[in-house]
Amino acid sequence: MATEWLTSKEAARRLGVSAATLYAYVSRGLLRSEGTNGQRERRYRADDVAQLKRRRDVGRKAESIAANALDFGTPVLESSLTLIENGHLFYRGQDAARLARNSSLEQVAQLLWDCDDRPFAARNLPPMSAALRSAWQAASALPPVDACLVLLPAASRWDHPSWVEDRTAMLETGARILRLLAAAVTGQPLSDRPIHEQVAAAWNVPPERAPLIRAALVLSADHEFNASAFAARVVASTGANLYASTMAGLVAINGPRHGGLTRRVAALLADLAEVPDIGAEIARRVRERVYMPGFGHPLYPDGDIRAVALFTMMRELVPGSAELAFAERAASAVEQQIDRKPNVDFATVALARVLDLPKESALALFLLGRTVGWIAHAIEQAAHGALIRPRARYTGPRPPT
Repeated sequence: MATEWLTSKEAARRLGVSAATLYAYVSRGLLRSEGTNGQRERRYRADDVAQLKRRRDVGRKAESIAANALDFGTPVLESSLTLIENGHLFYRGQDAARLARNSSLEQVAQLLWDCDDRPFAARNLPPMSAALRSAWQAASALPPVDACLVLLPAASRWDHPSWVEDRTAMLETGARILRLLAAAVTGQPLSDRPIHEQVAAAWNVPPERAPLIRAALVLSADHEFNASAFAARVVASTGANLYASTMAGLVAINGPRHGGLTRRVAALLADLAEVPDIGAEIARRVRERVYMPGFGHPLYPDGDIRAVALFTMMRELVPGSAELAFAERAASAVEQQIDRKPNVDFATVALARVLDLPKESALALFLLGRTVGWIAHAIEQAAHGALIRPRARYTGPRPPT
């Protein structure tokens, strides 16, 4: 059956609200809208309008929805980038686990950025200014995230086309940023080679195992409105350029509840590698209510599909790995104790151990892959053209009457 579309006036009439309230519903994520062939007028699905009306009529107030929207609740923004549904992850409708088997990070960027391969032309590298050279020296001994945060402002200062709001210019800026961060993470010169090849060469990963690097990057590319993507979108909504949005994402991903969780997973596995009985050690930690990082995810109650995909590929490409067997024993022991399966943080750290990668390489892979998502979100938000500015629900003392 064909989809029935409504104009804003028709949608407002069916809901019995003003145009301002209709737009408020959209900004809160309670109602979706779509553009029409470049025109300013947006349209609304009739079934979405009917569903919202039913929910409102049975007493589900918009305020109560908004109160939970920032905690794995109702989406607060529209996006056509990533769908997490029925235990699977999709980038613009394509299964991310399948993409991880045969697509490069650049190809996934083209999918999420909705472009061809022109932004990744060989000539499109960040300008190596004197400021960037100095920053490069300063960043050489820093951990991956810190190194990127040193280089991005220096590169942005002299990358004048990055301030052009033309979509083509933004796409080219995105490719320059991705290549800059690949160089920062690997400590190698700027290159137009595929990112996974640069990383594998820098970290001495044999070519036959490089697909594991590629898969980790692709599976990290985007994950809907996670904390770092939301931070990138907020900055993009102010009109800042892609360098600024990427910096916002980097700052957020470094936190121990986001990408920085990989450090805690790495510490856990390092500790478990030193004990004679993994099961007994995990049981002791659980009894003492020690947090087990790297297990469970609210969006994947039956197990993180990204972890499943990575472990499947590791079994195929390094079947005799002692580190892989160790990681799987640890994961099984934890699952027996707390009934949670490993998530992508655990799987990426396991991959780093299997391939004998440098310290904090799991976080480096995560940030490189997620850079593609931050840029996609920033470009999408820039096209939306609205400032992200939610209202607060005040809970402090009231002023005297």
